[in-house]
Amino acid sequence: MTMMVPGLLAAYALVVAAAGTWWLPRASWPRRRPRLGIAACQVLTVTFVASVLLAGLLIAIPCLPDGVNLDVAAELRDHYSSARGIAIGSAAAAASLTVIGRLLWAAASAMATARRRRARHDETLALVGRPGPVPGLVILDDDRPLVYCLPGRDRVVVTTGALNRLDRAELQAVLAHERAHLSARHHLVIMLARILPDAFPGIRFLAIAADQIGGLVEMAADDSAARQHRLPLARALLLLATSPVPAPALGAARTAAGQRICRLLDRPRPASTAGRVAAFTVTLLAAPALALTVPACALLAAPHCSPNPAHQPPAASAPHSLPSHAAAPDKDLD
Repeated sequence: MTMMVPGLLAAYALVVAAAGTWWLPRASWPRRRPRLGIAACQVLTVTFVASVLLAGLLIAIPCLPDGVNLDVAAELRDHYSSARGIAIGSAAAAASLTVIGRLLWAAASAMATARRRRARHDETLALVGRPGPVPGLVILDDDRPLVYCLPGRDRVVVTTGALNRLDRAELQAVLAHERAHLSARHHLVIMLARILPDAFPGIRFLAIAADQIGGLVEMAADDSAARQHRLPLARALLLLATSPVPAPALGAARTAAGQRICRLLDRPRPASTAGRVAAFTVTLLAAPALALTVPACALLAAPHCSPNPAHQPPAASAPHSLPSHAAAPDKDLD
């Protein structure tokens, strides 16, 4: 029973990784519902990492304590009393600590790098850019057609090359796309998705999920802009597709421009209000619940430390009865 739950968690993680590696690049419905697709990718990656981490912790700690007491110490002593127990438990503990350490390191590194790049780019824009006609818009003198947003600064940058090539409707469409990125905080979604493959570069499933999230984020911004500017946005993407976007920014034509243009031209049937409410509910409530269901069930099924009779307090003894000759007072003798 001690190794059954960790073994099932490890098998579940392998199945998730194998299924996700095969399914994510082939599934077509996430392109129709990009927000649900983002949630599905996040569910798969979070439950995979949580299952691997929990499996290692349950091997290193053989039972779940109900508190800090002598029973836990006794179980750990018995678990690590043999050479085999020491080897397996130490390896599992080291692996779990390595997973946690790499996750923390990748998260801290990603946040520091993004902050440094954005600050440097912001300083450059302050030197060579000029304010646009609307708040939050910066115009940059550059012949390349570029339109991108700078997350964390709530700025949209447009080059003179883009202004010369885009008409008014196309410019409004691409600006709506960039503002959708800023309002939805898509840079945080992409950064969190990239943390896992950066922490574990050898796991192909995590890299595929991060790439899928990057493309679906752009499609979600397309959907926000396409409510009023579908065809102008498709034309704008075609004009901007060949221009590179700076690393700290999110650009309209940065990812899968051809696929997104075809998607915009297909004119899918707009979702009903009930469909949008259902999608929002699933994204907000069901996705986190699904991501934690299997790890939570594993915790419930994991063995708890059994109480050791030697460590139980002695039962209170019944009061001693007085001898029969002392129970009643002596009768007075006549």
